[in-house]
Amino acid sequence: MNLRTLSSFIVLAEALHFGRAAQQCGISQPAMSRLLSELETELGVKLLNRTSREVALTNAGRGFLTSARKAVAYADMAVRAAKAGAIDGIDSLTIGMMIGAAQPFVGSLIAKFKTAHPETRVCLRQLDERSIGTALANGDIDAAIAWDVSIPSGLHRQHLGMIPLSVLVQSDHTLAEQDIVTLENLADQPIIFPARDRQPIIWDTYRQHTAEYGFEPHIVMDVSTLSDTLAMVAGGVGIGNAPVAPGLNYPGVSVLKLAPLYELTYELTWLNKTPSVESLLELL
Repeated sequence: MNLRTLSSFIVLAEALHFGRAAQQCGISQPAMSRLLSELETELGVKLLNRTSREVALTNAGRGFLTSARKAVAYADMAVRAAKAGAIDGIDSLTIGMMIGAAQPFVGSLIAKFKTAHPETRVCLRQLDERSIGTALANGDIDAAIAWDVSIPSGLHRQHLGMIPLSVLVQSDHTLAEQDIVTLENLADQPIIFPARDRQPIIWDTYRQHTAEYGFEPHIVMDVSTLSDTLAMVAGGVGIGNAPVAPGLNYPGVSVLKLAPLYELTYELTWLNKTPSVESLLELL
């Protein structure tokens, strides 16, 4: 068994058609049939059920496909890492960031990772609650940083830190004179908040809290990032509610404490423990 065999099987398993798979692999259809037969003989299990009408994966075939994809992906990673001169076979790290996840403890973790792997390219990708699981399953990201309540079941997780939910107002707003505000103070205020279709758990949780104070939030604008919120608050569009680390200074924005205190817990979450994820966990 070699990487070429694995790659050919992946093409066949995805196409479920010997002719098309053979064409994509640049071999004849009989050669593709022989490749499958030899692979099944080597493994001692049947990977595909083939009839005159259809080709379908067996349970063993579905399990082998998952492992074959990982093996080819790791091999490709090793080749790219060697060409890039990367350490420990890690040439890239892609982290999905849910809104509010851009916190100082994340920057500290990435800085440690870059010190350990100076040649590795690190990318941050904005995610919403609905796409965390899919992005990890598809291999679009290696790991994600998200609010613990929004992490789908079935994923692994590791605690990173907690950030208080704060109220953000324009510096000349009447509320800016108060050190502490309550949700009740926001009953008649225009609110800037993440879009419900992208962040349903955040949205519903906030609605639940405002309902305890007897009002429906007047949301005037949907945002996708904390930077969006800060910019819109500074411009006077409305008031923001966001996890903000103590000491943050942004021109034109006053950061007020919310009472009672509500803290958001952020966690690193992953599906497959790739070399890059293992390195992050070691650094944590």
